[in-house]
Amino acid sequence: MNMRWAAGLSRRIKRFVGCCCVLLGLLPALVLAQQLSLRYHTAADGLGNLGVNALAQEPGGALWIGTESGLYRHDGETIRRADGGPEQIIYSMAFGADGALWVASQAGLYRRSGSGGGFVAVPAHDGAWKLRWGQTLAALPDGGVLVIGVDGMLWRVTANGEDARSEPALPATLVPTEPHALDVRSILVARDGAWWFGCGGALCRWHENRLERWTEADGVPRGEWLSLLEAKDGSIWVRSDHHVVRRTAGATRFSNVTPEGLSRAAPRRWLPLREDREGRVLTTGDGGVFRWQAGRWQHFGERNGLAEERIHALLQDRDGDVWLGTSGHGLAQWRGYASWSSWTRHQGLPSDEVWSIADDGAGRVWIGTERGVVSMEHGGTKLARTGQAGGMVADGRGGMWLYAFGGKLFHRTRAAPWLLMTGSDRFRVNKLLAVDGELWIATDHGLFTTPLDGSGPLRRRDELDHVVVADGDRYIITACREADSGIIWVGTGGALLRFDPARGFVRPPVEGLAPNGGVVYLACGAGRVWLRTAIGQQLMRIDLARPGALRAVPVQPAVLNGRRILSLLEDRRGWLWAGTDAGVVMWNGKDWRRFDESNGLVWNDCDQNALAEDAQGAIWVGTSRGVTRIDNPDRLGRVPPLTPKLTEARLGNVDLEQGRRVEIPWSTQPLEVRWEVPLFTNRQAQHIRYRLRGRDDDWTDITRSDLRYAGLGAGSYSLELVAVNDDLGQSSQPLVLDFEIAPQWWQSLPVIAAALTLLLLLGYAGYRVRIRRLVRRQAELEEQVHERKRMAQRLEESQQLLRQLAARNEDARENERRSLKREIHDELGQYLLALRLGISIVDLQLEENHSPLREKTQRLIAVVDTTIKVVRDVVAALRPSALDLGIESALEWLVGEYSERTGIQCELQVPEDDLDMDDKRVTAVFRIVQESLTNVARHAQATWVKISLEQKEGQYLLEVQDNGQGFDPSIHKEKSFGLVSMQERALMLGGEVEISSVPGRTEIRVHFPVR
Repeated sequence: MNMRWAAGLSRRIKRFVGCCCVLLGLLPALVLAQQLSLRYHTAADGLGNLGVNALAQEPGGALWIGTESGLYRHDGETIRRADGGPEQIIYSMAFGADGALWVASQAGLYRRSGSGGGFVAVPAHDGAWKLRWGQTLAALPDGGVLVIGVDGMLWRVTANGEDARSEPALPATLVPTEPHALDVRSILVARDGAWWFGCGGALCRWHENRLERWTEADGVPRGEWLSLLEAKDGSIWVRSDHHVVRRTAGATRFSNVTPEGLSRAAPRRWLPLREDREGRVLTTGDGGVFRWQAGRWQHFGERNGLAEERIHALLQDRDGDVWLGTSGHGLAQWRGYASWSSWTRHQGLPSDEVWSIADDGAGRVWIGTERGVVSMEHGGTKLARTGQAGGMVADGRGGMWLYAFGGKLFHRTRAAPWLLMTGSDRFRVNKLLAVDGELWIATDHGLFTTPLDGSGPLRRRDELDHVVVADGDRYIITACREADSGIIWVGTGGALLRFDPARGFVRPPVEGLAPNGGVVYLACGAGRVWLRTAIGQQLMRIDLARPGALRAVPVQPAVLNGRRILSLLEDRRGWLWAGTDAGVVMWNGKDWRRFDESNGLVWNDCDQNALAEDAQGAIWVGTSRGVTRIDNPDRLGRVPPLTPKLTEARLGNVDLEQGRRVEIPWSTQPLEVRWEVPLFTNRQAQHIRYRLRGRDDDWTDITRSDLRYAGLGAGSYSLELVAVNDDLGQSSQPLVLDFEIAPQWWQSLPVIAAALTLLLLLGYAGYRVRIRRLVRRQAELEEQVHERKRMAQRLEESQQLLRQLAARNEDARENERRSLKREIHDELGQYLLALRLGISIVDLQLEENHSPLREKTQRLIAVVDTTIKVVRDVVAALRPSALDLGIESALEWLVGEYSERTGIQCELQVPEDDLDMDDKRVTAVFRIVQESLTNVARHAQATWVKISLEQKEGQYLLEVQDNGQGFDPSIHKEKSFGLVSMQERALMLGGEVEISSVPGRTEIRVHFPVR
């Protein structure tokens, strides 16, 4: 591309700097506040009351929700009202050391044992509890709790099984000396065993039978202290409606750490104080949540997406998410609290459409959006208007390069404004890459480079043309650089190319990669290259350390099924990240995981190439609704175990227990099993795999949380349940229920033994009767068999006599034919010949006399000639003369006469040597062939017949074949005895006839012995 770089540079700089100055004044600032990923649970999810006052999480993971009208439980899938729990206002909840759940409510004090079951009302010392709202409960190490009455009295409650006993927790002797000590407002049991509580308008500590009191002189302003917290560092935090005070470990005084704007409204009953896993203290105020971090407060409110005025409860669950109990909006889940932060245009992004992200190496991350680019750094922001920011790359010196979708290319040096680097000649840029002091620019028209410092013009890399094979190769889509190497991989519209500084561009052969398939996205890592193809949109990996030819191996994890990859990145850990149209997919070298809105991603639809890693190792993901940063990605590899928990397992009236085989009487009742998997993220990928051994060994997948089997028969069974989450790449340990269903009474061993004995006796008696009948029947059958044998013998003898008679008749007929032939030929033939000679002489005489009678003599001669011919035909029909000359001559005569008469081509094959065959066999063979040819002429519609006769191994073999339409040899037509005649003639010779026929070929084979 020919550009007038030097002449136009000064003019462009002046023009664009002026534009930027104007635009910088117009655009909003990107503040550090983030967009919270909140998921609200309301009546549609099963929460019957939207005023949430208390939250607690049981060791198994399920959440307990205390509302204005009772208690609810969230098992990760659904929210249900707790059976048997209090149905009035819930004040506070706490899990005891033994796992029991204690609930303080307007209806009194309730307890649910750690092994499950229902709630039991705990009686008070005078028969009825009247409890104070707020932080009313505190668990004791012995399994009991401290409870605050509405009169300010502190009670100690201990439980023994289903029984409970309450007594005053503080000695009565405190009344004269410390009258406010019994006016308890909130309670905390510290790790050292001390009890902290609000006492009147001050703060008290009871430890080792000694009471300490903190007042205004000790840094505790007078107020109603309704919430207390002991942090991990040993500090004590105390909260009133207008103040937050803190005493560090070992200090004697409290310091005021009240955040600005904590409370401007009326006093509250619930003022939660909680500490997260990172040691940050959370509390609530007007219009949001305050978080103490690094010595200062951070506020999350309306600009972060949190519109609630009052939050009554806070809880961080075991997965790191924070739950907010609101005063009227239900239960809110702050998803991704521990590792995910997000920003949208409400926090200062020019647009929610984020197309590119890059770290400039100088402490700032730049975010390119649909309407411009913005940078974010600790403590401040920078903005510039550039149009649609398509891609960015750092120059390694704190500066940045950026291209806009309109074809503009921008550059900025450190602490300087953006400069437009292209003139009127614009082109579509697909990817920017910094390579050894040069900027590589992948475009639709090839590859261009320019110095990274912006000191030179663009140069087209023409040496790329020698590897161009198809038009798609000129379309440069993407590029990446191998880690710790100068090798560059380039993806084009038709191929994958490689650039080696020593060899230049080559088109390496890659097995498994379709020719001219194109590469849309690339990610280079340590020893491997990841790519997504254009055709098929398939993720593939090339292991560069693998010996031999390069090979692209398809990678098809379950988390990518049906999802389209839009960006690829391998981070410094060697982990692969893929932005898709349904969340972010991660591979940590072992397991695959998918993250979406349920994990804290601002939006599931990721944008193209909007995936980056900053200098601190955080991963940035751009979407069509903002940008998300994943801090400490290593935490994402620590997946909480899936633990299915049985909530009901019953067959009839018998409960089943895991780990113990249960014997169950036979029943017509069904097997009913219900379970829960307390997991609050990636629920769409959650399913259960189960099988019931003893009935079906195959696994079945379901997404519901209940199972029902009806009609189970007697036998031994084992039900196995496995929780599977494809997004987490995890499967739980099998949950196994072993049980055995006893047979019905009539299937018991004594009954079966008696029945078997009776059956044996009956069987023996029946056997004896049967034997008698069989003996008698056998005698009858033997007599019938003998009779049938006699009849068969007589029939065989009769058939033999008939066959002999037929043979004799045939011989007689042949002799008769021979005799008739001789008489006709010798006598009648002589007479006719004499008559012919006589008439011929008369004719000659009449010719000399020219008599008119000569015409009559000519007619008589013709009649005599015809008669002679008829006689000859009759003689031949009776017995051809050729038969007397042997079978060869007879068959030759028959074939010649047959071909002349029918026009069917005949082929005859007989041995050159004479066959030594007696007259009987000659006649039989001749008649069989004659009958076969007659059938061919009448029925076969053939054009060709082949006849062969040979002698082999003491047998004569006669074969007659034709190419006619064929027939079914098994069907015998009435008044048709041709085939029967052939079979009988063969039997007379001691042989047999075989007939096979299909359309286009019929074959008759006759075997008979030589002698």
